[in-house]
Amino acid sequence: MTALRQRMIEDMRLRNLSRHTIDAYVLAVKQFAEHFQRSPEQSTPQDVRQYLLYLVQEKHASWSRYNLARCALQFLYRYAMTRKTFEPTTFAGAFYTTEGEAQTGGNPVAKIWREHGDKGPKCENNIKLEFAEEVGKAFQWSLNRAEPENLEDSCHLEVKKKVERFDDKFAHKPTMKVDDAKKSVEVNFPYLETGKDEYVASLGFNSAMTYWAEFTTTMFGKSPDLQQVTYTGVLNDQPVLKITTTRQQFDAKLSTVQETIASYSAITFAKLGLHKIDDKGAKKDQEQHKTAVYKAALAYLRKDQVMVSPKLK
Repeated sequence: MTALRQRMIEDMRLRNLSRHTIDAYVLAVKQFAEHFQRSPEQSTPQDVRQYLLYLVQEKHASWSRYNLARCALQFLYRYAMTRKTFEPTTFAGAFYTTEGEAQTGGNPVAKIWREHGDKGPKCENNIKLEFAEEVGKAFQWSLNRAEPENLEDSCHLEVKKKVERFDDKFAHKPTMKVDDAKKSVEVNFPYLETGKDEYVASLGFNSAMTYWAEFTTTMFGKSPDLQQVTYTGVLNDQPVLKITTTRQQFDAKLSTVQETIASYSAITFAKLGLHKIDDKGAKKDQEQHKTAVYKAALAYLRKDQVMVSPKLK
């Protein structure tokens, strides 16, 4: 008696199958092995399918014999062997917020499916994030720390290794405080030298405002539920810029600040190409335009929403 047959008999006894059923299952598996002239341990799901078709199409086996062979092979591979039960050819699942929507077949909030031949499942997830998680992801995006999306792993099954960054051990880091009730955040952003854990030696108004504009645009763009952002720029452990912006204000006037500056840069570049202005003049022209745009943006806000240190010139 082979070790596989012995294990299968023992497993059937553990499940209290009758002696008649045990003998029938053993015979069915033996016939399956003889058909392919190899051990069932070397057979594949395709072999099982081929054998069952052979019983039906060529042997014209009765339903009882076909069902006996199918049940015996299912028991063999599910319990007696270490391999898992054969996977279905395709799989699909849908998730709904209420039982009523599931019964009527409305739009699911999430789906998971796997087609035959796929390496893994695919997912669509429209389940709304908690506010803290939503702004947390937006915050990572604003700092260029967001994890790259793997389009082949839409179900996020891949175990991601933590990648150490050069600034992980910095003493000065951007921080965020979340107010779930007000749907707002307060952020402290230190102005540091590139790649160093030390404050910049000098900081101009335009540079400080550029960080604010980029950060605010990313936060409101990536977090639909965010209603207010308070940005505090820090230099030498002291606040030098503090701006509070509501979503209504951002959508009405401030969402185009970066676009306006970028558009003017294209005009300046064209002038440079036509030799209407030199490099020095182009840079001065661009900086003057930036200053005008940023000051107009701040003028749109209430005075109690803005603090600009005289150190920023």
